[in-house]
Amino acid sequence: MYKVSVVTPFHNVDMAMFNKCIESMRCQTIGFENIEWVIVVHNCKPLYLPLLTDLFKDDKNVIIKELNDGIHSPAMPRNHGLQFVTGPYVGFLDGDDSYTLDCLEVACREIAETQSQVVTFRREYELEIESLHPHTEKVAWNQIAWRIVMDHDHYDMEKMFSGLWGFTTSRLFDVAFLRKHDIKCPEDILWLEDAWHTALCLMKADRVCYLPQFIGYHYFINGSSIVQNKKKSYEELHECFTSAAKTFDNLESVGIDINDTAQTFFILLTQYYLASDLTLEQRRELSGIAQPYLKKLRKLTPSKLHTPEECYLNYHLPREVLANPDDPMSSPMLKDALNGWSTMIKNLRSNMNTDYGRYYHFDQIETLADYQQQVPLSDYPSYKRLLELQTNIGESGILTTEPTRQYLINAKGQRIPCTESHLLPYMECFATTLSGHHNLLVAIVGPRQKQTNDGCTVETLEGQMVKKYMWYYHYARGKRRAEFSMPDDSFFKTEPRQEMHTICRYALLDRDIDQIVALDTRRVADMFDYIMADRQDLLADLRETDALRAKEVERAFESDEPLAKALWPKLQRIVAFGLGNCSGATARMKLFTGQIPHNHGYYYTEETICGKAVDDDSNIFETISSGSFHEYLPLKKTPISQSDQESRNNANTVLSTETKPGVSYYLVVTNNAGLYRLVTDHIVCIQETQMDKILFTIY
Repeated sequence: MYKVSVVTPFHNVDMAMFNKCIESMRCQTIGFENIEWVIVVHNCKPLYLPLLTDLFKDDKNVIIKELNDGIHSPAMPRNHGLQFVTGPYVGFLDGDDSYTLDCLEVACREIAETQSQVVTFRREYELEIESLHPHTEKVAWNQIAWRIVMDHDHYDMEKMFSGLWGFTTSRLFDVAFLRKHDIKCPEDILWLEDAWHTALCLMKADRVCYLPQFIGYHYFINGSSIVQNKKKSYEELHECFTSAAKTFDNLESVGIDINDTAQTFFILLTQYYLASDLTLEQRRELSGIAQPYLKKLRKLTPSKLHTPEECYLNYHLPREVLANPDDPMSSPMLKDALNGWSTMIKNLRSNMNTDYGRYYHFDQIETLADYQQQVPLSDYPSYKRLLELQTNIGESGILTTEPTRQYLINAKGQRIPCTESHLLPYMECFATTLSGHHNLLVAIVGPRQKQTNDGCTVETLEGQMVKKYMWYYHYARGKRRAEFSMPDDSFFKTEPRQEMHTICRYALLDRDIDQIVALDTRRVADMFDYIMADRQDLLADLRETDALRAKEVERAFESDEPLAKALWPKLQRIVAFGLGNCSGATARMKLFTGQIPHNHGYYYTEETICGKAVDDDSNIFETISSGSFHEYLPLKKTPISQSDQESRNNANTVLSTETKPGVSYYLVVTNNAGLYRLVTDHIVCIQETQMDKILFTIY
């Protein structure tokens, strides 16, 4: 008799991901031999069934079943697999996810000790790429408690059915209970089908056990999943809308208030609706499905699960967009949302009690129009005295509630304040660039400047990004997402010339580099110049370390190929911003890199991330969600001076949806480091305005 059964739907899963799933099962502390594992090979390519059969040929506790029904839903293989389960409890594990090592031991113990029919544990998540949205479960439970047990007559409905509560996979179920009530995953709901199955189990159960502290499930968020992939065909989108309607009806039929769940679903549906190519008739059809449920919505109450901004957006946006299929883009809330309302309003709410926030009445701002009317445009001198109060006296709470952590020194020698939340989007973009590659990272970290009186250091953006990446992404997360030509600690040398020598030395030693990364092409060009100027010293160093590689490098110097390709045959591309003031360096770099693809990467400035290059060898960028709010000041309006108050108050910026192709603008930035409507000297020329982003070039 097995202690527990696990059912896994398998649909063309990447084998590297499935191997992690297998490892998590084999390493369960309850003992793999005590687990019955039913794997349903569902609508797979022909290679997978024999592959999995051979993989588990020596495991008597692993049952492989095949199901080819042409239906793309995990409900079908879950129900199919459930027929073969013989253990007293069952869990559902997706093939690209995994259990934590003691998940099944702890869950089995808790469900047995509490005599529950359902035990719920927590789920951690891993993003395939950093820009994906992490749909995960947050709870309103007291997380100091190890377990919370509820009997049927004393359910806390509000806590049970709020937020993203509906995942089936982060639970264990009593098999006899499922069979007694004939509870199966709904086969007529092909989108977010977990919700009805989970709700039915919770409402039918005599007792439910929650484990607020215990993380048992590792959830891999795949960019191609049905939830993450927003652009859909009409048929797919119609299925999403009808599935949502069936789910709402089912939930209401067993006495569950759908308000929270419906608003969570409708925000997703609205995003899909706007991103998909639909005819007017198709929009009207989908709107008709949504209308009965939209009329029932009530504004959510702000809580740890829903910020005030989310409550406002979740209520208004679906109602305005889906209620007007003839012209969904006319929604005022949509225009604000597309222009960065959520970023801006979150920033203002966070800083409403600062000196700046009280002076400009942040608490009274509800829309972007309010913000533009109440808060004037600014330039760097507007902040100089305020920043000196921080750096010279140690004052705080002037510009931001969150403490300033560093000052980033820009090309003009100006100190730009930097908070942790300001720098986080930089780290996410930087990590996305490096992830999965064997990188030659050309970055001069350099020494910190003297500490200011508010306890901060003054550093370059380049240095701070490398340090934060190494500390937060490369070390603290416990696994390496990227490889580097240079040892990790070598990035922290204090002498710039020593750093460049170290970069070049390790770069020449490493034959496996597939990507060169730098903030801009000046660093890459300088590296090649240094290699050429000091190649004899570098070769002498190489001969002492790796004589074979030294000979390869010597031949590369003599080759007719571009030096970069000769040195690193696996090199796929160079990622470094190379426009504007860097154009000359780009030309200099290409003398060494030739036709190797060049990607401008992200345009990082101390104030904001302007955008991301759309492709290799393209000078076009697209806007991204960077944690900053952007406006655009037409180039004909000269950047304002501190003394020109009238010009500041009368200058008219436009939002991203109002920009015009072929027109150049100064970028106006509001960030969460304490700069509000700052007119920068960064110039963008609009190429195309799309629904959720603009395409532009940089001067």
